[in-house]
Amino acid sequence: MSVSLCDLSQRLPVLVGTLLDRENLLRRGRFREETMTDILTGSLAAFAGPSLVIEYPPEATTGGDIDLQFWHVDSGRNLLLRIQAKRLNAQKHGTRQVKIEHRSYRELLHKSPSATDYQYKTLTTPGGASLPLYMFYNHQSVADDPFFATPGPKVSGINLAFASDIAKELDEKLEANSGTPRERKHHKRLSHLRQHLFGLETILCPPGDLKGEEVPPPELVAAALHQAWKRHSDETERASDVDLVYRALVRPDELLTSRSLIQLISSGPAVRASRERKRPTITFISGRTDDSRTPSITSQSPAPA
Repeated sequence: MSVSLCDLSQRLPVLVGTLLDRENLLRRGRFREETMTDILTGSLAAFAGPSLVIEYPPEATTGGDIDLQFWHVDSGRNLLLRIQAKRLNAQKHGTRQVKIEHRSYRELLHKSPSATDYQYKTLTTPGGASLPLYMFYNHQSVADDPFFATPGPKVSGINLAFASDIAKELDEKLEANSGTPRERKHHKRLSHLRQHLFGLETILCPPGDLKGEEVPPPELVAAALHQAWKRHSDETERASDVDLVYRALVRPDELLTSRSLIQLISSGPAVRASRERKRPTITFISGRTDDSRTPSITSQSPAPA
């Protein structure tokens, strides 16, 4: 029996969560975000073909970030999701057991030595053509814990959140840390950020009629994200988020974005290296046409030079 993207959206979080639970068996270290993102990309590679293309930058990247691009060729509609991955901290900090309500995403306030600002601020910088999201990797034992069985968004091995929501939480944490008197806010904890979470199925298995497409078209993904957007707070509270794609989510019928802003793909193999990509990019192609607008995608990798 063939596996669909909808099946994958349910199975993959369990796989990731189970792997994180088993990292305590590792002799040294732990699973990094890159490992989990590689599992996501590798799972999607099973669907690679005319409707799904995976492109890798020529050099390895760090940080677990990935782009998901939903492109409807016939209409020209595009939705680019820029995803930053973060994993939940381990059950133990050294030899000390961490309470379930204290489990957190410790690297959310990451700032590389060469950067001028925090990673989350760079991710949410206005003016880009992408919609920034966080992808959180959680242990299955945490997702199954009775603490998270209370009413609220479902915690799973993979959760998503709008980056702007997480950025506001981190802004509050930094402001409290620098205030007088200094206040310690726990805005990196899963128990606090849970209110912003939604599931992987929102983008891989959005509700609606696929109309025979093998992958979800951008308008269905945008509509599902819009519903997640509305569920988590009143739209009037988000009026200041005037980014191009946020406006498109509020008015999905205006999802047509400039071709100069979204980098489309050329003909070639379904899995390829691309010097034009700064991070792994997965393009979901719907609305294929019989003319030159649709790239010719092959299953073979190019022969070595």
